[in-house]
Amino acid sequence: MVAAGRDEAAPLLGRDLELSFLRSLLDEVAVRGQAVVLRGEPGVGKSRLLADTAWTARGRGMSVLTATGVRSEARLPFAGLHQLLRPVRGRAAELPAVQRAALDAALA
Repeated sequence: MVAAGRDEAAPLLGRDLELSFLRSLLDEVAVRGQAVVLRGEPGVGKSRLLADTAWTARGRGMSVLTATGVRSEARLPFAGLHQLLRPVRGRAAELPAVQRAALDAALA
């Protein structure tokens, strides 16, 4: 994720179609889960698109979880999952027993 706040960044120009699509995913996330894969050459704006979408989601009161690939953790099972869920790990008790047990096994 981009560390700078959205207000500090220059406007994202020429990406209205992509931003509209990503925001449409946010519109339906309460009804059904959504996923998207952004691919492209370095420097084309993938991180900026994600940062803008995260900023929009937070503005709508949504929780945004992020993880960053770390080479030193590449061989650690579930390292990315652990990093992603760390901020909400305390809420695992709210999960159904089967899902809670699977999560506990993965992150033990």
